[in-house]
Amino acid sequence: MSTQKRRERDKEKMRRRILDAAKQLFVKDGFDNVSLRRIASAIEYSPAAIYRYFKNKREILSVLRDEGFELYLQRQAERMREIPDPLERLKESGKGYIRFAMTNPGYFRLMFCTDCEQVDLEGKWAESSMRSYTHFRSNVEECLALGSFGDIDADTVVFSLWSGVHGLAHLINTGQVAALSGGLDLDPLLDRILWFCMRPGDKEHEK
Repeated sequence: MSTQKRRERDKEKMRRRILDAAKQLFVKDGFDNVSLRRIASAIEYSPAAIYRYFKNKREILSVLRDEGFELYLQRQAERMREIPDPLERLKESGKGYIRFAMTNPGYFRLMFCTDCEQVDLEGKWAESSMRSYTHFRSNVEECLALGSFGDIDADTVVFSLWSGVHGLAHLINTGQVAALSGGLDLDPLLDRILWFCMRPGDKEHEK
């Protein structure tokens, strides 16, 4: 291995260590309560040396969010490509959103539960989050074109469904659903909840 390649490998390893430490601290204590000094201390590194890899704490959070969205998009693409019906695809995307939140709670919290002012929403680290939103909105618009939700605008459907599914994911991750549902099997419960949320669409779609 050449000296340059070794340096690049070592740099990437350190960059990963910084990101992993920051992710753990951000999730545990909140973005505002974590300093670059604390991140550096967690990996026994110099605070000043972190600036070789990231401009500031905000960029670290933006990179972590981007990683989460890229992973989410990959998982969704694997599930969606074999579902031609737009309404069924929309239902499955809702279940995929919740499953991702359950299996990746750290990323989910950083992706969706951070203040928009804390992250870069216009630079390169925002591209994956915008792709996620664009795919979801396009799916909704396909359903609307088929008359699935009647005479209603896309924004209403998009933010109604998103807020409902996101809220459910949060309730599941915080243990509220398990504590209050009497031990119901989660998968059938998710199917029924999504059917209830989208039932006007079902009626229109079946015509």
